[in-house]
Amino acid sequence: MRTVLILAVIFVARVGSADRESLDPHDGRGSGGGPPTTNRLNLRLGGATSDATGRPTICLDVAVIAGFGVESCGTGQAIIHDEPGREMAHFRATYTFLSRTTDRGVGKLRVGAGFAELQVGQDHPGFNFGSPDTTDRGSVAGPEAALQAQWLVPLGVGVEAVISGTVGVAAFAKADELVIPQSTVQPFVSFEVGVGW
Repeated sequence: MRTVLILAVIFVARVGSADRESLDPHDGRGSGGGPPTTNRLNLRLGGATSDATGRPTICLDVAVIAGFGVESCGTGQAIIHDEPGREMAHFRATYTFLSRTTDRGVGKLRVGAGFAELQVGQDHPGFNFGSPDTTDRGSVAGPEAALQAQWLVPLGVGVEAVISGTVGVAAFAKADELVIPQSTVQPFVSFEVGVGW
């Protein structure tokens, strides 16, 4: 997590000092004025307080329509790696309720609601709401809510750098029945950087 934060600070400093003249004449960054490009899809890497596997958090964020979108975050357990360990995967719908455009980029505040899966053992297909899975009591799913801030900086040719920070809370009714008992209320904080287009 410390490495991710150091890289994020370096990234922000470099983006802040770089020349932002766009290579794309249609994105509004050149002499014609207008808003930056619209971010429809972004992929970010970072870290989260809910993860203890040593793997980075990976987020895929898709804008759907009129400020609404969907987002999924996690370490990729059972997809990218099979290392057991405590981690939380997030699946949420998002809504941008505040957006401000400046000459340096776009700031957004978003709310999110959906569900999370808390895993402390081997991940198995599917989600178990309420009680942990019966195979080895390694995971349980429950509702979550989140608040997210994003900063998007046009890099040219329709591509944007994305910096994102999220705070949220998830509830798991029977997390104390997991093979490694956990609290039923799980707050979390995450920070990621990436690119979008």
